[in-house]
Amino acid sequence: MKEKVSVIIPCYNVELYIDRCLNSVVNQTIGLDKLEIICVNDASTDGTWEKLCSWEKKYSENIILINCTENGAQGRARNIALSHASGTYIIFLDSDDWVEVDTYERMYQAMERYDCDIVKCGWITDTDQGDIWKTKKKRFGEDYLLNFDSVQERRKFLTTGLMGHMCVDKMYRASIIFDHQLTFPEQCKYEDIYWGILSYFYVDRVYFMEENMYHYFKNSVSTVMTRNAAYHMDMLAVVIDLWEECERRGLLEYYYTEMELNFLIYYYLGGIKMLILRYTDLKYDVFQEICQTVQKIIPHYKENPYIKQILSDMDQLQIALIDQNISREEFEQVINLLSRDALEKK
Repeated sequence: MKEKVSVIIPCYNVELYIDRCLNSVVNQTIGLDKLEIICVNDASTDGTWEKLCSWEKKYSENIILINCTENGAQGRARNIALSHASGTYIIFLDSDDWVEVDTYERMYQAMERYDCDIVKCGWITDTDQGDIWKTKKKRFGEDYLLNFDSVQERRKFLTTGLMGHMCVDKMYRASIIFDHQLTFPEQCKYEDIYWGILSYFYVDRVYFMEENMYHYFKNSVSTVMTRNAAYHMDMLAVVIDLWEECERRGLLEYYYTEMELNFLIYYYLGGIKMLILRYTDLKYDVFQEICQTVQKIIPHYKENPYIKQILSDMDQLQIALIDQNISREEFEQVINLLSRDALEKK
């Protein structure tokens, strides 16, 4: 094997977790000589940089360190790392997460065997309290390969949600990223929504490994778990940026209806979910703004055939509220209903 796999790890204030993360990488069965590990310290204020330096000293031939003096969030850190990556394949790994020891070897083998643009593995939420495989299944289905060799096939793909929007559970062919100038939005959170959906326009072959190999650490102080943080509103801006980028690239000419559905899912339905889960106070004014934006950007959303084909009754009920101009009291009732529904599904 001559090809290298570039592993990109943005690091911000992960002094407590970076050792676990890097241990899972340097011990991969693919062999350390096949890995190019790029760690970007995103202006950490704890001992993260010192930890990274000790790792680089021990594995100087395999670890590349980049130290940023200003925090640019994960998007910028990943973009900086991409500019240094030389591997045939690219993997993203969050610095408080870790992977099973044979993850990269098996993903690489699938890449080569099936000539893929992406190989996706399963992921599982892990609190690092004991052996999670004693209570959870590692494998949840049979692996399979999908081809997107026509506009019609890609349209179906864009409405299934099969791939999700995370970047960390995938191995990418580097040429897909660089040939199509794919980058992450910077200075914001929820950047993976933009990256994930945009990248799916350019892949033709995807292999799904139906096994949980990525450990997503449930950190109570992580970006997505922190309550009442202003940056949760970044999700709304990111989805709008994605829509505008798709328009700029001419993608809406062929995939307007599919992206209209995704706008409803990520901007409207995702926005309401974010207001419920990430804020303790009632964000009625934000909800009103969300409804107005939907009507402005996709004014004919009601005609979208996928709404009834794909979305649940509860999702359709929420979408029906967009043009109803409901009162603050009615919105509070909706939030309470959706909160109870979310709790029942846990």
